[in-house]
Amino acid sequence: MDINKEWFINKINGFLDNDESNKMSKVDGSYIFEPNVLVGIADGNDTIYNRYKNIIGEFHLTPSEAYEWYCKKSNIEFNNKNLNVVAYILPINQSTKTENLNCSKTMPSVRWAHTRLFGEQANMNIQNFLVEELEKFGINAFAPTLDKKLFRTNRKIWASNWSHRHNCYAAGLGSFGLSDGFINARGKAMRCGSLIVDLKLPSDAQNRPSDPYEFCINCGECIIKCPVNAISFENRHDKMICASHVTSTIPFINKTYGINIYACGLCQVGVACSDGIPKKK
Repeated sequence: MDINKEWFINKINGFLDNDESNKMSKVDGSYIFEPNVLVGIADGNDTIYNRYKNIIGEFHLTPSEAYEWYCKKSNIEFNNKNLNVVAYILPINQSTKTENLNCSKTMPSVRWAHTRLFGEQANMNIQNFLVEELEKFGINAFAPTLDKKLFRTNRKIWASNWSHRHNCYAAGLGSFGLSDGFINARGKAMRCGSLIVDLKLPSDAQNRPSDPYEFCINCGECIIKCPVNAISFENRHDKMICASHVTSTIPFINKTYGINIYACGLCQVGVACSDGIPKKK
């Protein structure tokens, strides 16, 4: 069997369709993420990863750096010649988006909170699943965010050393918006993932827009939706204001929904890019 982009799409869609971790088991049993994923591939040696060290921070890992760390840990000979990053988009259930839009102007809905907690667990399961499936073909793969000794989040600036969204951009799946959300053909209301694969695959870099904000139409709807004014035309997205609000939702979610997580997502619903790439006027 050929391992190609279609293989990844089918594997992830099959997982979403059948695995219990993608079910709203504590709500109504429906999908957390729709089995209609997008997949893109970036060359692991693409120069954009060096640029990310200036854009995100020197701490952000290149695929070669992350994979070399994995090889040393696993006693595998390191070779970055055939490295690729496989990135994917997980579309959030439409009912969840509708509920979050109509629930509150300050707090997330129950389905949105469950998506933030259990959906991310499903996302991690997908990465493990893909690594295991590739191992059956003798192909080494590594998901950096699953390794607690490697993956880090810099809380001072709210940025991690392996960004799924930036991998999606590198793989030509979309662009960023005013809110820093990732606008793509399935809509900004999504979660995403990525892993490193030691296998030569065709890159999708030709689909990557030169402008990292290419698909944002600057409509300002996300500015209106934000309950704490963390988004503006002048400064785009203030991560620290946003983070302060998002973490403040923990007591509400814990008391009201009975789960321990933070969430918001209000800038991702009821806006022009919620369900796809908006048309420019």
